Amino acid sequence: MDKSSMIRMYYSLENDTNELGSTIHFDERNLDTFGIRVYNLLFISCNLFELAAKETVCDPESNMNTWKENPRIRLYSRVELTFIPMGCKFKPMGALGENDVKKRNLAWWQDYNSVKHDLTQIHKATLRNLIYALGSAGLLVSEIARPPIGMSYTPKRSVLFDYLAFPKQ
Repeated sequence: MDKSSMIRMYYSLENDTNELGSTIHFDERNLDTFGIRVYNLLFISCNLFELAAKETVCDPESNMNTWKENPRIRLYSRVELTFIPMGCKFKPMGALGENDVKKRNLAWWQDYNSVKHDLTQIHKATLRNLIYALGSAGLLVSEIARPPIGMSYTPKRSVLFDYLAFPKQ
């Protein structure tokens, strides 16, 4: 998938997630809310994360075992985002900063895989996991989409997450 398609996909997910706020009030008390609409957005956000991770490591056959050892992806373990509608700060890829590779497990990714393989686990498709997955996808897509150093561009800022900006399409 080319960069501009990833950016468009991210913005579509961001827009749909923002609209979800009219159904599920963005509030800490609702972070464990789950359902089919949340699952659909989580599923696509995780697919975008996967595409972006494969692009980042330059290996279309790679998987989470590769990504959690890749220095470029692991850098994002330090990044703290703010989910703007709630003012909530979080590190969506924080677990990748663990020294022990066996502890580098992204809870939202594990929950996504549980639901993907067994829809009776739908209760794991939560608003919290969606926010973490979309934020993580946004981090990787923003790096992929960033123009080379020295090339000027007009950034379009994310409406859901501080820190994230993408070249205008």
